[in-house]
Amino acid sequence: MFRIICTLLLCISLSHAHSQTVKFVYENSLIFVPVRINNENLLFLVHTGANTSVIDSRISSKLHLPVVKENDSVTGTAGRQKVALVRIKSLAIGNTVMRDLTVSRREIENFIAANGRRVDGILGTDVLKNYAMTIDFQGKKIAFQSARIPTGRKKTISFDMTEGIPRVEIRLNDTLNTFLHFNSGSKFDPNSDVYVNLSPLQWESLQQKRQRTAIEKNFVGQGVGGNIFLKAVKLDCIALNRRQKIYNGYAILQPREGYFSDEHSIGFFGNNLLEKYGRVSVDFIARQIVLPVSDTKGAIRVNRRQQ
Repeated sequence: MFRIICTLLLCISLSHAHSQTVKFVYENSLIFVPVRINNENLLFLVHTGANTSVIDSRISSKLHLPVVKENDSVTGTAGRQKVALVRIKSLAIGNTVMRDLTVSRREIENFIAANGRRVDGILGTDVLKNYAMTIDFQGKKIAFQSARIPTGRKKTISFDMTEGIPRVEIRLNDTLNTFLHFNSGSKFDPNSDVYVNLSPLQWESLQQKRQRTAIEKNFVGQGVGGNIFLKAVKLDCIALNRRQKIYNGYAILQPREGYFSDEHSIGFFGNNLLEKYGRVSVDFIARQIVLPVSDTKGAIRVNRRQQ
């Protein structure tokens, strides 16, 4: 069984790894890139919250992908789901080709869409861990390269990998030191606010540090296992690596379901946060997020709107 924040897959060998830039579709803070599998043109979600990759059951049947394991399961934010494992002969992003992948097969076409187009699969960290990705949110281009990103004067946020998912040290409201995963598969409607997601234990720890925090917003989320109902509270400050500060963000409170039923689970942030910097690099080789040079020491201040 795999454990992830949202979705999944497994084994990989690379050939001809080099720098490659492709355009992407950006919708609801999700990045969708064109790929080719066995010479079929497809659309995949870039998902750092998945430690393995996924192909939709419809595409798997169309390409007659051989089954490696019939009965397996994935654990996501809303519960557990049964999957099968299948083998892909080749997967290409531009001219970069990956061969002999074992991925999970499940239905995702009704779960994820990009501008009304069906999404055919998910690129997880089993693929992404081999690259440094530079994401231009304004130009909607993403570059994959097999060498670490030069930093120079740029700000960096270090991360480690837990269960194949990037994990960043953070400080909330200048009181609680904890960790969040970077999950680029978390979906948000376009807005100027910044959101992080907290596990039940993280929320309880934050409450102990701060006596009263009122519920400000309500959401319906979607993940592996179904829909979940969520609440959000205001945060005065979110500090990444205790240095790069974001003021006036929100914390979404995850219920004890699915992945978050584990007391050791931690929350996550996604592209909704990184897009505010315009252009960033997620360097899996050096294990750091690289931010652009800023005269404000990397700080982001969100202007509150009347609720």
